[in-house]
Amino acid sequence: MKLFGKQGFVITAALIPVIIMAVVFFGTVSRKEQSNTPPPAACDLTEGWYGEDGSEIDSQHLPKGRVVMSHSLEDMDTKGRDICFKAKNTNIRVLFDGELVYEYIYSPVSPIFGKSYGTRVVIVPIHNNSSQVTLELEPLYENVAASVLLIKADSSAVYLNDLYQRELPGFSMCLLIYISGVLMMFIGVLTTRHSLNTDIDFYSLGAFAMLIGVYSSNETFILQLITERPEVVMYCAAVALMFISYFPVSFVASITHQRKSVFLPVLFALNYINFIVTTVLTIMGISDVQLMLTFSHVNIALALFMTFYLMWKALRRKKDKKDTLNMMVAGMSAAMTGAGIDLARYLLITDRKLSNSFFTRTGVLIFVTIMGIYLIRENTRTAVEKERSALMEKLAYTDGLTGLSNRRAFHRKENEIRTGSIECTIVQLDINDLKKVNDVYGHAEGDRHIRGAAEIISTSFEDTGICYRTGGDEFVVIAPGCTEEKVGKVLEKMEKTIAGYNAKNSPPVPLQIAYGSAVFTAKNDMLETAEQLADERMYQKKKQMKAQMAL
Repeated sequence: MKLFGKQGFVITAALIPVIIMAVVFFGTVSRKEQSNTPPPAACDLTEGWYGEDGSEIDSQHLPKGRVVMSHSLEDMDTKGRDICFKAKNTNIRVLFDGELVYEYIYSPVSPIFGKSYGTRVVIVPIHNNSSQVTLELEPLYENVAASVLLIKADSSAVYLNDLYQRELPGFSMCLLIYISGVLMMFIGVLTTRHSLNTDIDFYSLGAFAMLIGVYSSNETFILQLITERPEVVMYCAAVALMFISYFPVSFVASITHQRKSVFLPVLFALNYINFIVTTVLTIMGISDVQLMLTFSHVNIALALFMTFYLMWKALRRKKDKKDTLNMMVAGMSAAMTGAGIDLARYLLITDRKLSNSFFTRTGVLIFVTIMGIYLIRENTRTAVEKERSALMEKLAYTDGLTGLSNRRAFHRKENEIRTGSIECTIVQLDINDLKKVNDVYGHAEGDRHIRGAAEIISTSFEDTGICYRTGGDEFVVIAPGCTEEKVGKVLEKMEKTIAGYNAKNSPPVPLQIAYGSAVFTAKNDMLETAEQLADERMYQKKKQMKAQMAL
């Protein structure tokens, strides 16, 4: 079955980067305001905070534990503006001139989510004529610092729009990765349903892409804004990270024909142990989903080692397709290059316009795209070859005149019966007076005679056995697991069908089929003995039929 043509692959490969560039372009140009009158510029409140003792506080590097910090609003226009910021795993109280106007104390809706909520947006309208804003911050974990980012006095609509525009390219990348994973899973279903090449594990590639999409979308903050349930989004990302390490190893093992590697069951068990232990400890309040992420990172490090080992082993073995290994190396290089760029940005660039893992996601998308397109083409090529091989085999083992299996197929079945010690009933059949039909009425009429006999025999035994044409007028039926009594009933039905055929078609020589059967028992008989006995009984039947015709 040909899933895609060559042109389809070229178009698909070309469209994906175009879509990516279009999304990024949209994220840039859509910042233009719809109104001709732009809103007042936002007031950046990153600096200018002071503590209860009057000392200056760096809002980007808060001290550990509870923090109370204030900022003056006297020199700014606060009309129609809000205090807006992103808070991470921090309980928050907002006061204007000492009056409490907003409070968020995190309480999980389910113990399975743990002690933290991830990141959420806080927007508090500024009271008129307020001269000071105070934030009371308390981190959800002990011995860590509270976290507030992007603090501004701004219109809530503008602030949220800026957040959406800032994170849209990254989220679009996550969505593309997830969709590509769904596509791989769909292709896996197609290949399984149509019994195509099973050496390619599309399921593992698809699951890996989907988990990457789920995990990395947590960082973009779009889902948190849409759902307003950041703890759920964070938990889903954490679970995705727990299981993400298994699938690239499974994929590489399938591609390099190493599915029996001990790495797979070991890593599978480690993933589930990590999930079960984390869930139990989180529910019991002993630990937390976020605190247990280290174990997921350890599993990922192990998976990376296993992946490189399997590839190194495949390269040494030199039995795998070189093109496949080259494409895999190219794809993984793209993913690792993206991760390296993001690491360099994290260490060297403070003000990053794109999210921390943007280039990692880009590399993963390139990897999935390269491997997906290549593997689809390989799978399609293999499917075409398999269909061609099946067609050639069918031609080699099929009788051209009747469409039944031929003598070569019969001999193959004989070997299968001997090897597997299959008990069956052998039925030998022969068309009477075929030579007379050919000599008197021509071979065209003889062919019609043969086709009529073949159709009657195959129809009669369609639920009982397999019919073979082994000679010009000779047929054999092999009926596995059938008794002679059951075969006898089929033969009686066949005789009635022959009578109906003669009455309806009025052939110049009435169709007659002689038959004989014998049971083959693997423990007691030889197959040749059963075949010979069935042949003898068939000739006895032929003599009886000719004697009856002579009367």
